[in-house]
Amino acid sequence: MKSQSRSLFAVCFLGALACAAPMHLASATITPLLSPADFLYPVTTIDFDSAADRDIANTLYSGEGIVFSRDDGYAIPIMDWSALARTTTSAPNVIATILGTFEGQHVPYWSTHLNMVFAEPTYEFGAFFGNDQGWGGYTQSTLYVFDVNDALLGSVTMDANENTSVDQFIGVRSTVAFYRARIENNGTDMAVVLDNVSFGGGGDDGGAIVPEPFTAALLGAGLLGMACRRRFMAP
Repeated sequence: MKSQSRSLFAVCFLGALACAAPMHLASATITPLLSPADFLYPVTTIDFDSAADRDIANTLYSGEGIVFSRDDGYAIPIMDWSALARTTTSAPNVIATILGTFEGQHVPYWSTHLNMVFAEPTYEFGAFFGNDQGWGGYTQSTLYVFDVNDALLGSVTMDANENTSVDQFIGVRSTVAFYRARIENNGTDMAVVLDNVSFGGGGDDGGAIVPEPFTAALLGAGLLGMACRRRFMAP
């Protein structure tokens, strides 16, 4: 009888896992955010203004929960946009994926993308964006978000006004936590320039956070397995 109970328990447990497995396939609902007023939850905002011109931003804000990177690993500088007689949302500084030499590190070419990796599960992200050149060819910026396994959850795209101001907002809210965001500009040699990078969402207010699929699957499997075991051990 004991062996039969164990077998039935195993069957129930595996069955529960099988039922819960499709939760891994649950897709995120992606909502575009058109301005900072669209944030529903508390966010951390990096405005870069406390840094010096040409400081390297890559890990400068890791203590605040965000790391910036290019795919090629080159340095990403903070720039005094006002000193270049250009406009930004929060003067004077921006972050820009441009070429040049910064703190002795030589960056040989522009990057049309910028990655942002978050230390905590993130549900909302937004930033003001622009470009350092006013010529044609740069017409869109796309924001992608990726889950804990770096699988793409979704994206939003905004048309660019093709000026040299960092004055347009792009943002996203996801029902599934993301741990990396990536902004890409179309066109050639079109650097990503950002200001007022904001991220967060959910947290103690419980607004946006949902259980991780694998955790929910194990919890459901355990509860069903315990129920089966009690049933078959009952006299």
